[in-house]
This record gives sequence, structure tokens and C-alpha cells, in this order.
Amino acid sequence: MNIKKTMLAAILAASQAAWAVPAYAESAESILGDKEVQYSDSNFDTGISKQLVLYLNSRKMEQDGAEYTALRDMTVKQGVTYVSLRSLAERLGYKVGYDASTYEALVSAGDASEVRFKANRDTYVMDGSSYPLNGTPYMDEGVLMLPLRSLAAAFDITVVLEGDKVVLQLPAKDVQEPEPEPKLPPTAYFTTDKHKYRMGEPIRYDDMSTDDEEAIVERKWDNQQPAFFEPGIVEISLQVTNKHGLSSTYKQQIEITAEQLYSKEEFDRLYTPVGSNFDIAGSSVLSFAALPYAYRTEPYTLFRSSGPETVSHEGILYQDTMEGPALFMIHHKNKLGEKAKFYVVAENKGESPASVDIGGLGFAGPSSHPEVAGRSAAARYFESMINGSASKNTTLLPGEKKLIFTEMSAVTVPSGDVVTLNADVTSSGPIQYTVFIVKAKNDPMELLPALPYLDPKESIIRGTFKDSVRVFEYNELVGTRPERLPLTDNTTDPFQKGIDGIQFTEATNSGNYGVLYYIVLNRVAPNTLITFNPRGGLYSGAARVNNEVVHIKHIGSTQDSTSVLYRTGSQEEKVELWITPAAGSNLPFTFLFMPLPEVKK
Repeated sequence: MNIKKTMLAAILAASQAAWAVPAYAESAESILGDKEVQYSDSNFDTGISKQLVLYLNSRKMEQDGAEYTALRDMTVKQGVTYVSLRSLAERLGYKVGYDASTYEALVSAGDASEVRFKANRDTYVMDGSSYPLNGTPYMDEGVLMLPLRSLAAAFDITVVLEGDKVVLQLPAKDVQEPEPEPKLPPTAYFTTDKHKYRMGEPIRYDDMSTDDEEAIVERKWDNQQPAFFEPGIVEISLQVTNKHGLSSTYKQQIEITAEQLYSKEEFDRLYTPVGSNFDIAGSSVLSFAALPYAYRTEPYTLFRSSGPETVSHEGILYQDTMEGPALFMIHHKNKLGEKAKFYVVAENKGESPASVDIGGLGFAGPSSHPEVAGRSAAARYFESMINGSASKNTTLLPGEKKLIFTEMSAVTVPSGDVVTLNADVTSSGPIQYTVFIVKAKNDPMELLPALPYLDPKESIIRGTFKDSVRVFEYNELVGTRPERLPLTDNTTDPFQKGIDGIQFTEATNSGNYGVLYYIVLNRVAPNTLITFNPRGGLYSGAARVNNEVVHIKHIGSTQDSTSVLYRTGSQEEKVELWITPAAGSNLPFTFLFMPLPEVKK
């Protein structure tokens, strides 16, 4: 194989549909005709001159004493010189074609491999593999512009600047063929702020890894602990990998002395990042003093559509008529055996126009993991509460129907995947809300009148529940001793009673999923740690703490871990918490309030 011709073909292949009809093609049909791939005629291997002269900021080209006109000026952009690829190809005599099925340009030279390339892509494809260019070709009104330096560097072309002209001297045929440009691995490197630490002393790591293309895609640390609690020499390593799959590893040793700064428990309380977990003895939580939980409610009606959770037939999942402020919790899994879509229709049942105002909304999915969808939906709901990004108003005439929550209905859900939605809505009149599922290929509004009501057939509850915002406001000082606020346990925090709006039977909101808890702590002591401790198993959700959203992730033995939500500073503070039990997670849970250890130097 002629390596030089192969590589030159790679450079010249950088073209797209707009370059599909070169000047020397017989016709457009000869390139884009019935055959999937066709080639244009060319004067390949006809003894073209080894020297080509180009002129800066000009279309003028000279070869063998004759003058030619390029399609575009040779131009400089951000220090890179670009030339017209098509014009250059004509002078070099390569065989050029176009694959209409993939929109790729093709270039070959003699027995060299065929090369495929698309404009605005900084790699070319040869023999099924991708290779980089040192500049990105771009289209100038249908003409592909190629970075000249890439051509010269890759193919041993001598470039000489003589005043306003550039002379390209091609190598003789018997010159040793250059290998493709080597891809260099990244360089892994990090530093620590010291080389000797006490037990329990925080360690700062600074990742200073580099890559010549700034294309590091993965970092793998080994033994990167925020602190160590046994004396000795420890080794930390970092492996970095770039987009080409090349990697390197750097290792460093540090010394941990026998002197202790913090115990493991003290360190965890002080330095575990917000949103991260640390270990506790789950049984010890029961010894924490319980805050005297007494709540008031706000008149938000909860519309909970989660039964059947696993949906195997097209149909109506839940339906009821509500007026005024409402909360929505929708959580379903598609098991139709094919792609489906979930919809919510609002219908005005009153005799005058009515508005439907969406306040906060969080949608997540499709996902194969119910707990992931539940956490993301809750987090996005709280984020939209803060920034107002979901606010939307719809007006319905009497008897009029419209789709709402279009974020959900826009998504096609594969069989086996879950979607979750949390939202708050206010209507000025009686609105009937209907949640339903149909196959993705079907028209929802056309099919809706004939859809059956689906039976839950599971322990998962659906229903309509009144007074679904619970407000706990506490005016005493919190955090001077270990304290807890247990929720969703059906003891201190009873489950809601409501009605199934389809079957007109009593419904119990086990777990209070979809209920919005608003906790106002008017006096939180200085240096208090607030955490979330799951008591029922896996929990993946989110909470709003003042105006920040904190993700909560607990997998495994969850009673024996707690996640950091907030730390107060050196003065007494007011702290506000919002949480809604996340779909796909287990309950109950409790908030913990603990004094922070003294900070040591």
C-alpha cells in the first residue's frame, strides 16, 4: 500500500454534500445517481508537477507554467491557513467520489485505501478507524476549506513562503513514506498540599493532568481519601484516559503520622461534602431527641397516578376533577412490549373559561431505574420552584381539552423504562385531569375516547388526596444536642386518606408519596449539621435547603448512613427545608440535627 497516497487521500476526503459535484465531474447525476457510490473522472497518475504555487489572500494558483483559479482565496483564520480542498484536489489528481447514503466524500489514490470524511469534523475514516487532523475543515458557501498545515505536516510537503506566495514542493516518489501522525497519551499528574499529615487531617488534591488535545475523558483515582486514620505510608494513584483510549498513571506517596487531628466521626461531620454520605450507627439515631412534630396543612389537592405502576395495556391510568391548587405525582413503567407515550389531558368541566397555571415541574425519564427517575424528577421540581423555569399558563373554554405537561408527552418510552413527574398546578375552575398511555405510533386524542380504565392490580396506590402540603414550623433552638425529625412513618406523621377517582373507593397514600413537606426552623444553633437518614431502605431523592437543591443517594445498608444537607455557620440561623417522598424509593426517613465538632488547626 502507498502510505503517502493513503494519508493524502485522508486529507482530501474532508467534504460533505455541498462538495459532491466537483468541476471535473461529468454531471451531478454521475455523482448522485442510481449507484450508491460513484466516482468522478480524474487525471490520476498522469505525471502532475511536484510543485504547486499558491498566493495569499488570492485564488491564483500556478503549476507547470500555467495559471489556475481556485474556488476561494487562500486565507488565514486564527493563525491557520486554509485552502480550497476541491481546487487542491484538481491539481493533485486524486480520484474523488461521494456516498449519497452516508453523505460522505470519498477519496482514493491508486491502490491506497478509500478514505471517508464529512465537513466540520476534525477526523477522517480509513479502514474503519478514525484519525485526527490538526485543523477543522469548514464550508465556505459550498466550498470546503482545508487547513494547509495539516497537509504539509502529514505528507512531507515542503512549504516555502516567498513574499505573497506559498510554494508547495511535493516529495519524490522514492522518498520514505511517512507514518500517520502518532497519537500521544495524556500525562497524569497531581499534587497534594503537603507530604506529611496527621491522622484525620484533610488532604487537598490538585489534578494537574494534561493532554495535547485537551481530550481527557476519564479519571480514575485509587486510594484518594479525604483523610487517613491509621499511621504509615500510603500511596495514591491517578489514571487518566483520552478520547483515543490512550492513558497514563501517576502515583504519589504521603506519610500519615501517629498524631491525631480528628477522629473518623469528627472528620465526617465536619468535612463530608453537601450531598455526600457518611457512616453512622443506624440504631443510635433512635436515641436522638425527637422534635415535637405538629403540622398544619395547605389546601393543595394531590393527584397521585402510580397505580398500576407497571402498565401492560393501553388505557387510562388515573382520572379525577379538581379545582384550585394541586400537586401531581405521576410514576409509571411501560410494559406494552413496544415503545409508548404517556399523556395528561386537562378538560374544562365548568361553564365559563378557566385557566390552568403550572408553577413548578420536574420530569425525568425514560429510565430503566425507577429510583433514578424519582430523584431527578424531584430535583428538577425544586429547581423550577426556585428559578420559575416551568411556569406556563393555559386557558380552556367550557368543554375544551388540551394536553398539558408536554415535557412528558414529548418523550417516547421504550418498553421496560419508567417516567416520573412532580408538579404543582392551579386552576380557576373545575378541571378533569386524565393520565393515559398509548403506543407511540398512535394518535392520543383520537384514541382517548375509546380507552379503557386500567385496574391498579398492585399494592401501589393511586388516588386524590386533600391538604397535601404539610408545614412544620418550629421556634425553639435546634442543634445544641442530637435531635431528629421523623417523617412518613405513619406514627408521628400519619398517611393520607383519600379516594380513587375512578373506582370511587377509599385510598390510603402509603408513604405519603407526592406530599410536599415544608419545614421552617426559625432558630438553628451555630455550628449545626443537618443530614438526611433513610430508615426504610434504598432512597434516591432530593431536598431543597433554603435556595439550594441537594441530591440524596442511598444504596445498600441505608440506615447506617446519612447524607449532608446543610451546616450552619458561626451564628444562629433560620433554615427552610422542602422535601417530597421520591417515587421509586423506600420510606420512612428522618432529618438529623447534630452539633459539629470544634474546628482544630
